[in-house]
Amino acid sequence: GNYSEAGSFTPGYCKGEVTPQPEVCNGEDDDCDGEIDWGKELADTDILFIIDWSGSMGLEIDAVLIALNTFAQTFSDEEVLQWGVILGPREAPGGFYDERLELYQDLTGFSDFLQSMSALNFLTMNTGTEMLLDAMYLALHNISAVVPYDLLTMAWGNSSYIADSDPTLHDFKVGWRSNADRIIIVFSDEVEQSYLSPSVTTQQVEDMISATPQLKVYTFSTSTGYGWDELAQAGAGKYFKLTQNPTSMYNNLMEILDEICKGGEEGSSE
Repeated sequence: GNYSEAGSFTPGYCKGEVTPQPEVCNGEDDDCDGEIDWGKELADTDILFIIDWSGSMGLEIDAVLIALNTFAQTFSDEEVLQWGVILGPREAPGGFYDERLELYQDLTGFSDFLQSMSALNFLTMNTGTEMLLDAMYLALHNISAVVPYDLLTMAWGNSSYIADSDPTLHDFKVGWRSNADRIIIVFSDEVEQSYLSPSVTTQQVEDMISATPQLKVYTFSTSTGYGWDELAQAGAGKYFKLTQNPTSMYNNLMEILDEICKGGEEGSSE
């Protein structure tokens, strides 16, 4: 027994009792069935976020970052999961209205990822050339079996506002682990766009996604008509609604992590 909130001793009362809960991927036996995370060991997984950092995302970005940080802390394993972030467009230092795509944090452990995310400054969200289709191309060019153009033959074009990228275009390379599963999660409130020359098409990126082993793509956008749902479909993933509600987006991210824990069984049946 134990003392109730009223101060009286109650026989059989289990204070702070934790009852079985729906199983989630967090390294614990939530449903009390004797198995942690459905009895499966989480495979090495690289998770890359591609985030629209333009001014139009100002209303949603708080919810995105709150959801991302909560999501990452749910399973903060430093070895199994690696985290990375591409941001675009970002202000280029020293330039007047110059913008660029940034590999803001290459794939790394949870601690470095969280430190990088906490250093983001919302005041820099005053850009407008959303080169996120290019971000997808650059994220995949070193792991896909289908690559339409060699980076050495490409350049930033179609806008006088773009001042290269960081790393520079010809050196832009995400550090995917060769033995790991790969997850790309995109957040954008704009239609997919390309500012590379030659220009990258949605179909080309879909073909690259389909030809990349151990890859799933998930997208968050304000409208299914923007094409991000098609890219998620090509990546055997799922489209989610981009909202200003961090709880809603966190729950969507946990759905993704649950699929990772289950080895993609749910995703393959949808």
